[in-house]
Amino acid sequence: MSQRSVLVTGAAGFIGRHVARACLEAGYQVTAVDLATPPCDLRRDTTFHTGSFDDPAILQAVAAGQFTAVVHLGAISSTVEEDWQALERTNVTGPAALAERCERSGTRFVYASSFSVYGGITGRRALPETALGSPACSGPLNAYAQSKTLFDTHMTTRSGIRGGPGWAGLRFTNVFGAGELHKESMASIIGQLLLATARQEPLTVFADTLEACRDYVPVATVAQTCVLMADPAAPSGIYNLGSGHAVSFAELLHWCSDFAETPLNVRLVPNPHIGRYQYWTCADMSALDRALPARPRPGLDDLRNAAHELYLHFENTGRHAESAVAASMEIK
Repeated sequence: MSQRSVLVTGAAGFIGRHVARACLEAGYQVTAVDLATPPCDLRRDTTFHTGSFDDPAILQAVAAGQFTAVVHLGAISSTVEEDWQALERTNVTGPAALAERCERSGTRFVYASSFSVYGGITGRRALPETALGSPACSGPLNAYAQSKTLFDTHMTTRSGIRGGPGWAGLRFTNVFGAGELHKESMASIIGQLLLATARQEPLTVFADTLEACRDYVPVATVAQTCVLMADPAAPSGIYNLGSGHAVSFAELLHWCSDFAETPLNVRLVPNPHIGRYQYWTCADMSALDRALPARPRPGLDDLRNAAHELYLHFENTGRHAESAVAASMEIK
């Protein structure tokens, strides 16, 4: 087995690129895999395989113990995907095969779950991992969230998984940063709003969401946490991964106006997703604090600063540095 070698799946995606880069900076030899073509720097600095994470050659390499850890970020991430067979294959059975190979070879397995598994939250309070299945939340509101819940359940109930270097599932909240706008309507709403502000475009938001709150986390925080979790000495289990701060859309609009130093052109429209909409997300980060005492902990000022940096990135690079987003900037 290569010394400190990591396989990153979904490495050409938004979070995957940042995680692969963070692993390189931490001294890992990185093997990357994705269906999409990677950016030039990732192809230059990693061993890159274009294909699916459950290709037989990839599974065989994992089973043979070629990696210290696998950080699995490959997934169907669209919250509006309705093809259950595709979701089950990509988000449940495929990752299960990868996890089984990791268990067989004694390879640390870290994967991306989602805070969407909690669904609607009762009361405005930070939610711990143990809240799922309790009256504190509704549970999954869409097929994507259901697929993530099923895989979390698979990982926590399968026998023998706690042996060896173990595993960790990270329930990401709303991750934001540079490089995600190819996702178009699935890009983080904070990124969409900042881009529209930088382009001096009107912002269209749902009328009932100004006081809705989301837990936003910079992608750099996520990447650094994934590196820490890839250590075979890290504990096993499922952990929330957010900032632990709830920021309202009204506050986001204030940030955008402050960054642009001008009033915004905001148009309020009816929300077509009532009943399937998360009006409040905020992660209780106590479990991850205990598991990784040295993990990065962004405060509210850090979130605002990261948002300002992203705004400046959009302002400085213009339309050529990021893929075009949908003209109608709807809050998801």
